[in-house]
Amino acid sequence: MDIDFKIFKPRGFLADQIQAIWSVSVMPETEQAMRKQLLSDAGAGIIFILQQQVQMDNEWLTPGVVLQPVNTLAHQVVLPPGSLVAGVRFHPAVSYQLLGERMDKPLRIEDDHPLKASAFDSFTQLKAERSPAARIATLYRWCRTLIIQSKPQAVGHIIHQQPDTLSLRQRERLFQKWLGITPKQYQRIVRVKQTLEQLRAQPCMSLAELALAQGFADQAHMTRECNNIAHVTPKQFIRQRTS
Repeated sequence: MDIDFKIFKPRGFLADQIQAIWSVSVMPETEQAMRKQLLSDAGAGIIFILQQQVQMDNEWLTPGVVLQPVNTLAHQVVLPPGSLVAGVRFHPAVSYQLLGERMDKPLRIEDDHPLKASAFDSFTQLKAERSPAARIATLYRWCRTLIIQSKPQAVGHIIHQQPDTLSLRQRERLFQKWLGITPKQYQRIVRVKQTLEQLRAQPCMSLAELALAQGFADQAHMTRECNNIAHVTPKQFIRQRTS
């Protein structure tokens, strides 16, 4: 196997803040770089680049700790032979609660960043670990400490539905502050992600039925939305999965 990818989705204490903790490595003897597409989810994350440079959206990133901005469009990732990366994916708006700011582009943790000490300690530990499970466990402990110290506000109920305690305008302001997008844009992103995830699980499903099930006006509407947000049409997505 050329690539080793492991993912852990927390339950219990971290479930409201963390979507996933993951580790990926590409074997050194692999002849070509591995190219992967990451679907947009309106979330943000932190990546620990442990070995080799990796490319994200045509930008090469050297080893270190990088904060990822809110993801509103699909991203292309290139992992060269010998690369080793681990990371954490937050639920939408959680990164703002933890960091107190919303980023528009990747930010390398260095200098006087408040996360520098703990992130660099974890970076050193991750480089010493010899298995994906050990790296995921290290990041789990780091996330747990971060959540306990930061005590982020629970905002999932505001993100996923319209609370009776907020007006539509108040909710829109919070979305812009936390995510930089409107509630309608968020719904579009989530629907495209759910559409492609369902297609991944049921590749033989009728595209017309899929469009209806996901609430699109028709199949053409679904195709346009997937192409605009995920940079891939449903038919292209199926071909990529089966090739």
